[in-house]
Amino acid sequence: MLSSIENVAIIGGGLAGMAAALSLHELSIKCSIYEMRDTTAAPPRSSGALMLSPNSLKVLDRFGLYSKIEKLSYSFDYVYYKDANEQTIDRYPLGGEAFGYNALRVYRQDLLDVLYAACRERGIPIHLSKKFTEVIEETDGHVVFKFADGTTETASLLIGSDGIHSKLRDYVTPGVEKKFVGMAALAWEVPTKQLRVPEGKDYKFPVTVLTANGAFVLAPQGADGSAMLAGTQVPLQDRNREEWNKFFADKEGLVNRATANINVWPDIAKSGMENIDRDSMNVWPFYTIPRLSNWTSSKHQRVVILGDAAHAIPPTTGQGASQAFEDVMSLALLLSALNENKELKWNEVLKFWQNFRQARIDDLIRLTMQLNNKRLPLEKQRLLPKGAVWVDESAENPNQMAWLYTPNIEETINNWVKAATAKTA
Repeated sequence: MLSSIENVAIIGGGLAGMAAALSLHELSIKCSIYEMRDTTAAPPRSSGALMLSPNSLKVLDRFGLYSKIEKLSYSFDYVYYKDANEQTIDRYPLGGEAFGYNALRVYRQDLLDVLYAACRERGIPIHLSKKFTEVIEETDGHVVFKFADGTTETASLLIGSDGIHSKLRDYVTPGVEKKFVGMAALAWEVPTKQLRVPEGKDYKFPVTVLTANGAFVLAPQGADGSAMLAGTQVPLQDRNREEWNKFFADKEGLVNRATANINVWPDIAKSGMENIDRDSMNVWPFYTIPRLSNWTSSKHQRVVILGDAAHAIPPTTGQGASQAFEDVMSLALLLSALNENKELKWNEVLKFWQNFRQARIDDLIRLTMQLNNKRLPLEKQRLLPKGAVWVDESAENPNQMAWLYTPNIEETINNWVKAATAKTA
């Protein structure tokens, strides 16, 4: 039975993997990162931008990185909703003073660059061109794993932060298949000055305009908001990896798909569809995975998955990266507690961690469904039962979203550790 952690190997050098390494290093737990790509460098716009809400910014602030990221980001508090007549009908908070931080929208690559630099400054090893292939051996004392180049490594604990297409998930929960929900986000970047923002419509950004043709999103990008993400969701059929890559590469086809019904959109959306920069066009297919019975290998529990590998969340709430950060911070805190309290049992630590995190994910999935429904045309929303669509109640309940943006992760873990150690005293 695992009683201490000597070194941790992290498969996947994305946001979750970098945050995992920083969390472990902060708590003096030795770790290394293994990434399949041969470089960490990429153009800023190559993988789009993402939202960071207060719960993730608190984690990044803990690493001393908040100020660096804020300088690269567009700061805001609400996403606004407009009807087909472009009248504002609601708003959804993504940050604000009540939660300790405004929300930030940052290019994913810019965020990765900050995280990579922080890892290097701390001397955390980052091994590139290391494509994980299989776990060779897992015992009560270690796990041995192999890469596509034929080399092997050994660690006390192996963390899979390798995303929705995780190979380590296949090892932890064999036979679980990801599921395509039949929709994808089709988005691109336009200069903000290109948009024809109508006078008298009180436009605030980010905004989602609801029409009979669907929802059109406009979200500022870059620290000064001089660029704008524009896009909508489109129905698509599932494809294999090779077919998706071909689909992604056909930029002209993507532009034609995006502009096929251009005349049905409000003029501000039309202006966002003109002269689309092909290089900025991106597609994000929406995949989910079933609720997993375990996030850890069953026999020796030396392999753990987290982030999208354990719980892929549709991007509606903007919580994908934030929940991965919560995963890694909570796991690191528990690993540190395990090293300091020999009476703690690893299987009980893991059981608490997964239950704690899964309850949070379950709540978030319910919120995702409410926000997905909020993107439906208003006439369809009116047919849904009460509570099926998220509604801003902050005027009556200022703490409506505190459960999401100000979680007491460290306090919850400390309380559990105290209770668990008291039982064995």
